[in-house]
Amino acid sequence: MLEELQRLQAHIAALKAQVEHYEQQNQLLYSTQTDQAERYEAEIEQKNATISHKQQEIERLTEKASQTNKQLKQMTQDAAALADRYNRLEKSCNDLKNRFQELLAERNELRVAQEKLHHQQQQSQLQIEALQQERARLLQKNELAQAKVEAIIQHLNVLGGAEDPHIDDIHQIVQLKQEDV
Repeated sequence: MLEELQRLQAHIAALKAQVEHYEQQNQLLYSTQTDQAERYEAEIEQKNATISHKQQEIERLTEKASQTNKQLKQMTQDAAALADRYNRLEKSCNDLKNRFQELLAERNELRVAQEKLHHQQQQSQLQIEALQQERARLLQKNELAQAKVEAIIQHLNVLGGAEDPHIDDIHQIVQLKQEDV
């Protein structure tokens, strides 16, 4: 029994050593667990802060996307308005181009008419000059005829034409001729 008691004491000592060993391991595990729990809590706080930061960034990006969509919508409307305005300007430009072509055609017609009128004016000027020369020639001829008639009247007066009944008619014709000139 003594042996058994010694064996039991040895067993108890071994169990005590084992319990101490397990308690040390348990303490070590507990401190490791506590450290890990603190580290995990710190990581969780960090992750929560990151998540919060990311959520704020998502909200900011969502707001920015909303503003960008509004700007895109406005730009699309502006682009449509500009395209419409461009089409109207292009139509106006084509209308102006057609009007310009019409004006060029009219200008060319007016130039042709001007050249025609200029040619007619030159012809008329030549005719006027010819008529003036003809008039001058006729006036000269008229003056010669008048001088001859006066010479004849004087000659008749000298010859005694005062008794001639046609002498008054001849004087009236000479006066009418002088008034026409």
